[in-house]
Amino acid sequence: MAPTRIKISLLLSLLTVTSIGVMAQNNFSPYSQMGIGDIEDGFYNRTSGLANTGIGYRSNRYLINNNPASFSALANQYFSMEMGIRGSFIQYSGSPVAPASTQSGDITFRRLAMGIKVTRNWGSSIGLVPFSTQNYEFNVPYYIQGSANESANHYYQGHGSVNKAYWANSYEFFHHLSIGVDAGYIFGQLNQKDIIQNLNGGASQTSTENDVNLQNLYMTYGMQVYSNIGKHWSFSVGGIYSQRADLLAAPTKLVLGSDSSILQNEQLPESYLTLPNSYGAGLSVTHNDKYTWVADYRYQDWGSLKHNSYPGQGYSIASSERGSVGFEISKKRIFYNQRVELNYLQTGLYYGNSYLQINGKQIRDMGVTLGFGMNSLKSPLAYSIVFQYGIKGTTENNLIRENYANVTFVINYGSIWYTKGKKFD
Repeated sequence: MAPTRIKISLLLSLLTVTSIGVMAQNNFSPYSQMGIGDIEDGFYNRTSGLANTGIGYRSNRYLINNNPASFSALANQYFSMEMGIRGSFIQYSGSPVAPASTQSGDITFRRLAMGIKVTRNWGSSIGLVPFSTQNYEFNVPYYIQGSANESANHYYQGHGSVNKAYWANSYEFFHHLSIGVDAGYIFGQLNQKDIIQNLNGGASQTSTENDVNLQNLYMTYGMQVYSNIGKHWSFSVGGIYSQRADLLAAPTKLVLGSDSSILQNEQLPESYLTLPNSYGAGLSVTHNDKYTWVADYRYQDWGSLKHNSYPGQGYSIASSERGSVGFEISKKRIFYNQRVELNYLQTGLYYGNSYLQINGKQIRDMGVTLGFGMNSLKSPLAYSIVFQYGIKGTTENNLIRENYANVTFVINYGSIWYTKGKKFD
């Protein structure tokens, strides 16, 4: 590898480590207190500007982790590394929202992935991506049992994240079919606190803290079928399936008195939180290697799980679905008899139902995306920036609506690697 490339690799590694260390806490999300938290539906890659539509999308440079079958599309002997960062701003509305708590904002590291074309037909990728997050705070005043006029305050707080480390591989058959497998390992911790406070002075009387550690394997399988239609059109059809998995939940309980003395500290019996079978299908159509239309549909069968899989008051789980469409314009030129992409413009729309049903209403999420990307001709770097605006939830039935705006920045490093002079072509 040339010295310049070594320097760039070291710089990217340093930036990655620094980013992980300085990222701020997630935005408050009222609905993350239920179930396993807010499940991530973003991929923070080339498809982010397409409303994360990419089950049928293939790229010879970018790591499309929407479908594990896509990695066989990488150029021969090609190595790629990507890092994604997101800034988010949320405006809350609804009767439960306090006047002083109507906004929040943050910036977070969201993705790190690497991929390589191992042989002519085999592409492989490893990475770390978010799976779900939990971050909330709220107060509930109540009368002390046995008293008609003495009251206290329940201060509820929760935070934590569940992540997925994956190793994905795909293999191409007959130049028209790719099969992929994503072996993921789910791990993380959710922390929940219930603090009883004096309403007058705000002093804590007792606090109960529950920590739940989650872990297990999570398998996803993918397939893509692709071909050309004449000289001007090409298409790709994709499908994915994520297998049901029981996450081992190891909870601990810590109860503290008003003087911070330990009243109870025990390891509770282990249990399981189940992730359901999930399905998805997508289509990508390209004209003249410039204009691309994409469409996806995803479905998670939460409704098939037992009602006690995610126990809690005031909510239930229901099967979720998400539909999205996108359009891309890619500008390319010929350099030294090779077609090179200079930049691209994307837009997308999405609409979906969450797996949470609260006060008789299933939580909905809809929005629009706009993305722009460019490739450097003087270095192996490529950049993209994506703007997203969406609405989650509703103010009906005493619920909360979130109007959110996100800005996602993705940096890609790509290079041709040679091993002992061996070439595939």
